[in-house]
Amino acid sequence: MMSRKLLSAAAVAISATLWVVPARAAGSGRMSVDGLADNSDAIIYARVIGNRPYWDSGTQAIWTRTDLQVLDAPKGNPGSLLSIAEPGGILTGRGEIYPGVPQFQVGQEAVLFLYRAPGNRLRVTGMLQGVFLVSADRVTGIRMARPAAPGPESAYEEGSPNAQAARQDAARPEVLGRFLMVLREKGRAR
Repeated sequence: MMSRKLLSAAAVAISATLWVVPARAAGSGRMSVDGLADNSDAIIYARVIGNRPYWDSGTQAIWTRTDLQVLDAPKGNPGSLLSIAEPGGILTGRGEIYPGVPQFQVGQEAVLFLYRAPGNRLRVTGMLQGVFLVSADRVTGIRMARPAAPGPESAYEEGSPNAQAARQDAARPEVLGRFLMVLREKGRAR
């Protein structure tokens, strides 16, 4: 008969193994654009056309389904419409919000890195790191993509002479067309 210590160690090892893939794709650590592209099944530029919170009995949590109109797909072949699901939302007087989990507004445009999660859910890779918000430059009108998540450097560097530069680098926008072209090349190379 196995000892309790051995059984506990085996249970921990099995649990850790079961969570490796979802946790890596969900993103608990800092991911580069290359890392996001490598860990994504699809990369899309899309417009949010709807949101619907729902209760998921399997996870015992509120989830929000976000419906998207796909405007471009640098990686994968998602079709013209798709839905993603992220934990959190508000249902009948109950709200659940999870730090780092993206929330979307109808009409918002974004470049999204997506992966297929357990439960046949399509989710954002790297949490907020996998979201680049798109808007037109106020002066030129050129569409720009900006990371939704600020870089961790701004937190770690606070108070140092480099803090301001780190914050500006983390929020530096990319020209959307150029960004999509680079992502298309990364998607083909993977």
